[in-house]
Amino acid sequence: MARFLSSQNISRILAVFLAVVLWLFVTGDNITRTTPVRKIITGIPLSYENLQPGLAVVKMPQTVDMTLEGLPGDFDELLASDLEAYLDLTGLGAGTHQVQVRGRAPRGLALISLAPRQVEVVIEEITTELFPVELEFTGEPAPGWIKEDHSYHPLQVRLEGPPSVLEQVARVVVKVDLSGRHNLFETEIAPLLYNALGEEMSGVKVAPQKVTVTVHFARAGDEAGGGDASFP
Repeated sequence: MARFLSSQNISRILAVFLAVVLWLFVTGDNITRTTPVRKIITGIPLSYENLQPGLAVVKMPQTVDMTLEGLPGDFDELLASDLEAYLDLTGLGAGTHQVQVRGRAPRGLALISLAPRQVEVVIEEITTELFPVELEFTGEPAPGWIKEDHSYHPLQVRLEGPPSVLEQVARVVVKVDLSGRHNLFETEIAPLLYNALGEEMSGVKVAPQKVTVTVHFARAGDEAGGGDASFP
């Protein structure tokens, strides 16, 4: 009998112990899910708004970090692209400025801080400059045909952008692919901008946006004899 009672006591103690462990596990998990936490989200894209017409931002950081607070579940599947960090450029003119970084947090999360709090922004007035257009021909005409002559217009385009960007433009090039062409070929092509290193540039407005190119082809061997280049 003593052994039986001892066995029952051990079973009861074990049952109570397991119940306590289960209670602690459930309570602890519930506390974890309902206790706010803070997390730092890095690499949030930085944008700007309210820039005056005729101005352009030529220098500013691309990303910032944001500290958020909320329940653990509110951070599930949260991406840097879901967050918003921006600069308010209201009233700022050309020059170098220290601007406060602002942010917006998704519903359910509180914005605690942004790093850095201020950033340097360089603003320039937009200017225009005329650049000559160069043609580059690639590809081979249809068999039995050669390029006879060509024309294009306009001969120059107007570039619009910040001076620090325009001064990097070395060439304005229109690339014309002659592959398989014959008779008369006319097309409109957007010019490409290159710096002195031959690297393609962006961030400059080009007017007009396209250059019209006309190419006349002649039968091989007929260009010197005055043959009819339009004869198939």
